Amino acid sequence: MNTLAHAAILIVVFTIVALIGQFTVNRFVRREILEHHHSAGEAMMGVVGTLFSVLLGFMVAGAMERYHDTQIRCEQEATNVASVFRIARGLSDIDRPRIRQLCRDYTEDVISSEWPKMERSEKINHGWQTYQNLWEAVVAVVPENDRQNDLQQGLVASMTSLGENRRARILLAQATVPPAMWAIVGFGAFLTLALSYVFASRFPKVQSFMTTLVATALALNIWLLGAYSQPFVGEFKIQPNMFLLMKDSILVVPDTPSRYLHDDPQAASKTAEKVEGSAATTSPSKK
Repeated sequence: MNTLAHAAILIVVFTIVALIGQFTVNRFVRREILEHHHSAGEAMMGVVGTLFSVLLGFMVAGAMERYHDTQIRCEQEATNVASVFRIARGLSDIDRPRIRQLCRDYTEDVISSEWPKMERSEKINHGWQTYQNLWEAVVAVVPENDRQNDLQQGLVASMTSLGENRRARILLAQATVPPAMWAIVGFGAFLTLALSYVFASRFPKVQSFMTTLVATALALNIWLLGAYSQPFVGEFKIQPNMFLLMKDSILVVPDTPSRYLHDDPQAASKTAEKVEGSAATTSPSKK
């Protein structure tokens, strides 16, 4: 119940049921009796309608909040993978290509394997192996100096955040509205429509039109609840845009060491001599 086709079907079903109920009441109950109970029906309609609208509104708002939380979790997970990939450039020639390739493998698993399974509401068990391999590669890093020790701490922090966002994404993708809650919503919608039949009108077409509007409003709110309750399915499904952007713009960087690193002391001293020499030649001209 999360596509526009489902919304149209839900509106049609609610409208037909509401109009059938109204026609049945008007046919078998005299208008004088309905008019006699207008005051009582209005009071009951106010209580039941307010309670149900508040309940449905909170449920839709909660579903929208979980939807946006899921979207943020997905973006943060991709950002954590990018952080691990970038920090790994400062590691040794053994750890650097291994960790960066595992970042590429993890991103590919999320895009090509996990995301289609989330769209089909299937259980995810494929990407966990790549995730575990990435963790093992990070904890297996042996720092060669203080700089690499700081880099390893950054890798561990990014992997910890990556794991938290990954678990949250998977759990939120599998979360659904309980059947008991759907039953409460359906019963509340039925009570709201039933109480509207008490208000008889001398113009049946006008009353049918108003009943149709009430049924449409209820159907659309219930559809929104179903659509936002499944963030990876249907009309509002979350796309792996952040992972795709990272795959096309960040993970394509070669696994060579940073050009600003000077592991060779002689290379560093030569660079320093060049800088001092250039400063010496430029200083007299300034005078």
